[in-house]
Amino acid sequence: MFCTEWDSPVGTDDGVMTKVCEHFGPESGEATTMRALLRYREVYGPHIPLGAAGQLDLILAESDLAARLAPNADCSKDDARDSVHSLHAHGMLLIADDGSLWMTVPPGTPYSAPNGEWAFVEKKAEAPAELTDTTG
Repeated sequence: MFCTEWDSPVGTDDGVMTKVCEHFGPESGEATTMRALLRYREVYGPHIPLGAAGQLDLILAESDLAARLAPNADCSKDDARDSVHSLHAHGMLLIADDGSLWMTVPPGTPYSAPNGEWAFVEKKAEAPAELTDTTG
C-alpha cells in the first residue's frame, strides 16, 4: 500500500532545484516539495518510495520517536530522523499496511520469516491519527 508510488527526479540536485526555482520561485510549495524529494534521494537513492517516505515523516512528526532516539544515538532530532529514513531504506524499518512503523528483518537474511519473507519483529510507532481517524 505505501510502496506503490515511486519517483525518480531526473538531473543533478542543483540542476533540478534551479529549474523548479526559476519556474515556480524559490519559496514556492513546489520548491519545498522538490527539496524534500532531493533529501529523500540522498537516503533512498534514485528511486524514492513517496508514499512510504511521506508516511514515515508523518509518523516522525506525530510521535516522539526521533526525540527518543536522539539522546541514545548522541545526535540531534534531525539526524535521528535521517537515521530512521536510512533504516527504512535498508529494510530494517517498514510501514505496515495499517500505516504503523515496524522493526523488520529483510527477506533472505538469517532471521527472516519462513520462506525468506519479511519478518515484522516489533511495532515502533502507531499509524498517524489522520490515517486511523474514521470520523471524517
